[in-house]
Amino acid sequence: MNVMEIYRSVQGEGILSGVPTTFVRFFACNLRCSWCDTKYSWSVHDGGTWENLAPEIVAGRVRELRARHIVLTGGEPTLQKELPALAHLLKEDGHHLTIETNATIFPADSVPLIDLWSLSPKLQSAGESYLRYPILERFLKTLRPDQQQWKFVVRDEEDEQQLRRLLIRYPEFAEQKLPIILQPEGDSATLDYPSALEQLIERVRDPFWDDYFVRVLPQMHVIIWGRKRWV
Repeated sequence: MNVMEIYRSVQGEGILSGVPTTFVRFFACNLRCSWCDTKYSWSVHDGGTWENLAPEIVAGRVRELRARHIVLTGGEPTLQKELPALAHLLKEDGHHLTIETNATIFPADSVPLIDLWSLSPKLQSAGESYLRYPILERFLKTLRPDQQQWKFVVRDEEDEQQLRRLLIRYPEFAEQKLPIILQPEGDSATLDYPSALEQLIERVRDPFWDDYFVRVLPQMHVIIWGRKRWV
């Protein structure tokens, strides 16, 4: 497995925000989002380095950090072929597993092993045609409601309108009250994060959002540390 870093911090985003967590960051991604805050996880030019580690070694290093909650992230972690083997080892140790994915790959063997799928489809501001509708449908049809959260970075009006079309297309979001988390785009928000959050809050005042379980949440780590790594 191409492992960039393993470290302990707290989860900075989503429904488990603030929970002490060990992060396993993998190298490689199949997208090139314009505003990506971890370009080093897919670009050697931006500082990407990694070790090739067996799942047993990764699980051992995670064990030493003693956090119950584990986040598998990247890059795009579903590109790692030995992901199911690692997940089995971590579950045997009693860990709660979250995987952070761009929802463009459906790794069927891993789906039942992960406690929380943090699915973050990329809207228009990230790049053209980054939504993979057949893959989104497989996640929606396969995951239990308590096994998923959907995170969307919303930078502007075009992003929100595209998101609305996506939610209308899949009534499961409203019918199952799936957690939908809206976050401001980090690069444009960092200079005035409260204002960026306020703009998102104003968006969800619209009656359209009344049918959805939507939350506006910050990326806590961005507010505290900016682009600093290993935090």
